[in-house]
Amino acid sequence: MKIILNNIIGLSLIAVAIAGVGRYAVDTVAALKSRELENIARFQCAQSSSYETKDASGALVRYPMEELYQACLREKGIK
Repeated sequence: MKIILNNIIGLSLIAVAIAGVGRYAVDTVAALKSRELENIARFQCAQSSSYETKDASGALVRYPMEELYQACLREKGIK
């Protein structure tokens, strides 16, 4: 009887530990995915509201137009 009770308690502790690790993993993946989607939206806004120019050394440089960039971010629900 004592062995069965110990097995039940042991299995319960293992189940709780596995559930805790699983919950942590799901929360971590959800946070990372949310951040990834935000970064993709920021990249798309930067691409769509940028202009190109050459600097003094002749290198091609892209700059976002701040007003359009901020409007795009607002439309996507960022900031």
